[in-house]
Amino acid sequence: MTTAGALAGLDRAAVDRVRGRLLGVGYRITGTWADAEDAADEALARLVGLEAGSAPDNPEAWLTTVTTRLCLDRLRRRRREDYVGAWLPEPVDTALLPSELAEQRDDLRIAVLLAYEQLGPEERAAFVLREAYSLPYAEIAGALDAAVPTVRQWVSRARRRLDTDLRPPERAPDAVISRLVEAVLAGDLQQTIEVLTADARVVSDSDGKVNAARRDIVGARKCAYFLIKAAELSDGMIAPVEVNGEFALAVVSRGVVRVAQLGVVDGRVTRVYFHSNPAKLTRLALPEGFEPSA
Repeated sequence: MTTAGALAGLDRAAVDRVRGRLLGVGYRITGTWADAEDAADEALARLVGLEAGSAPDNPEAWLTTVTTRLCLDRLRRRRREDYVGAWLPEPVDTALLPSELAEQRDDLRIAVLLAYEQLGPEERAAFVLREAYSLPYAEIAGALDAAVPTVRQWVSRARRRLDTDLRPPERAPDAVISRLVEAVLAGDLQQTIEVLTADARVVSDSDGKVNAARRDIVGARKCAYFLIKAAELSDGMIAPVEVNGEFALAVVSRGVVRVAQLGVVDGRVTRVYFHSNPAKLTRLALPEGFEPSA
């Protein structure tokens, strides 16, 4: 079978499934949907472009390997680039996410992807391929050009760190979201503080393209004051949206579109993520009138 035939023999639904899997791999490794799309499409193009007779025995495994390596290249390159202020994973409309089991999609939350960012590139890739896709260690070792014992060590170390010092905040329950929103919209500083953890943090990603805090705002009182002022400046332009499988709020403040998400620990909000970089808001289904400026 030719490499083109390896894909031509699949119906559209099967091709979409394979591409969806590659997107899932790429997004988990890079935290950027644009990089995931580029890597997945390049891997598919490379498969089709192989010479006749050189088709891999397992095209899907081959594509996973190529996509992983392309994503690692992008991840290493990004780490050398300058980014103004805090960096957050690119938020995407839940409808764009790969069709996977619910338990598989939990690691597509922004808080989890951000925790992945603290892992080394190979460690991150090994963990993703093992935990999200249950690939055999030998196959992961081949994809990463590493020894099996090394891959096992990467996965074990990543799992341990994500359970301890890198443990991401939990999803925000509806009750907590309601309490915070009601307190903020009422301008009630004390009630807002009480919904937050003492070490709460507001993280804003803008890359310097719009007006946003370049350093994290830390502490319940400072965060509460910031959130109330942001609501006051929104002039009523606040709307719910769904991002990465979670509830979020789109806010327009002084002409700048921001998308806010929450992370919770022990029933209180410990993180508020503000996505403000217009270049990273293009894959969201925002309400009419909330489109970010170019």
